[in-house]
Amino acid sequence: MVLPKSKKFFYGCLAFLSGIALGEVVHWPLYVFLIILFVFVDLSFFLKRWRLWWVLFFIFVLGIFWNNLLMPKIDEFHISFYNDQEITFQAVNVAEPDSRLDHQKLTVKPTDYKGKVLLKMFLYPEYEYGDLLEVKCRLVAPEPIEEFKYDRYLARYGIYSVCYYPRVRLLEKGRGNKLMSGVLKLKKSVETKINQTVSEPQASLTAGILIGSRQGIPKGLLEKFNITGITHIIAISGFNITIIVVLLMNLSKHFYIDRKKMIWIIGGCLLLFVFLTGASASVVRAAIMGMIVIFAKHIGRLTKVSNLLILSAAIMVVVNPKILVWDAGFQLSFFATIGLVYLSPILEKYFTWLPTKLAIRENTTSTLSSIIFTLPMILFSFHRLSLVAPLVNLLVLPIIPLAMLLGFLQIVAAYLSSFLGQMVGWFTWLSLSYVIKMVELFSSFSWASIEIRINWQIMVILYILLIVVLKREKAE
Repeated sequence: MVLPKSKKFFYGCLAFLSGIALGEVVHWPLYVFLIILFVFVDLSFFLKRWRLWWVLFFIFVLGIFWNNLLMPKIDEFHISFYNDQEITFQAVNVAEPDSRLDHQKLTVKPTDYKGKVLLKMFLYPEYEYGDLLEVKCRLVAPEPIEEFKYDRYLARYGIYSVCYYPRVRLLEKGRGNKLMSGVLKLKKSVETKINQTVSEPQASLTAGILIGSRQGIPKGLLEKFNITGITHIIAISGFNITIIVVLLMNLSKHFYIDRKKMIWIIGGCLLLFVFLTGASASVVRAAIMGMIVIFAKHIGRLTKVSNLLILSAAIMVVVNPKILVWDAGFQLSFFATIGLVYLSPILEKYFTWLPTKLAIRENTTSTLSSIIFTLPMILFSFHRLSLVAPLVNLLVLPIIPLAMLLGFLQIVAAYLSSFLGQMVGWFTWLSLSYVIKMVELFSSFSWASIEIRINWQIMVILYILLIVVLKREKAE
């Protein structure tokens, strides 16, 4: 059977991603790849009938090789070589400080070594992106915390060393990227304006859904968000962005706004969103997933969308192979996008009894599609099934685009006048108070969520079943 070029491209990207995943557990020396390359060339030349399979196998092996190639070489030039030793080094703070209630975390890159170090420090004095620091501490290798693969989690960012409560001295400021420094200063200014014009916890919630800053949200409220299954609205991932994009497109259809104009508007909003949130890798990935949904809704050709989706995943993984296996945010973004693109049109056939007014039917199917396609991953990663999540999402998600719009207008108004910002902020407070009330109500039920643990084999089986159902529904 001769496959069309689009299918060959799809399976090629899939083979590469599969190789990247296997490369996390298979570590081959260079000579093994050279032998495989030699055998590949010979077999593909003599067995032309099976050339496609050999090409796919070669791309699969290339994925393994690429993962192995980007793994750090731990020698005296890499900072993690000095784990379990006390060391003094100079380093630049290369990420936005992660400030919590009683401590702060800095990701620093040593000036004289490869790799990065995560510093856990007292809350004060506060440090900024681009600060050059002198650090004296005992380095330790990060270790798993119970079932949480903390070491793998940090490896996504190139961090293989952790330092707890070091002695730190500020040497110089402004050593970071000028553009990034400007973006983070703007983000800090926006947080200040939000806090000046609306009270807590609505202020932290506004900052969470607009610029991804969720440090100020009380732990108790965060837990209630987890129980009700709507944490994604305050986590910058493709999960929440794709849902919000669909909601906005559906509402624009209801109000007879030209789709092409709305695509440009939403695309511009995504770029602004990336800029305001600091343009981190996770936010850029989330925006890409959102753009794929826009593309899918616009052209409606699933073959092109499939290739675009898997190509986007492959490009992201080329840049950082660790995200494929160890980044739950990337995985949830990917599966949520698949659900919105492929499952949502199928579910609409079963929800014809819902009204199309205010895009209620499409919003319902979009929300359920995302929940269904992310559920196996959530059960595997977080071991929690929220029984109220479908209903809470349906009740809350339609409010989020409105809350985001009000929050944006509140910030603009606050730069003009604090009083004007507070006036607009009252409406933001009202919309987010509704969200909080729904979360508090449904999380209060003892049966709201249950613990379910599945291994990766069960997760794979569940996704295979979902794919089979999609294929069967598409054939009918």
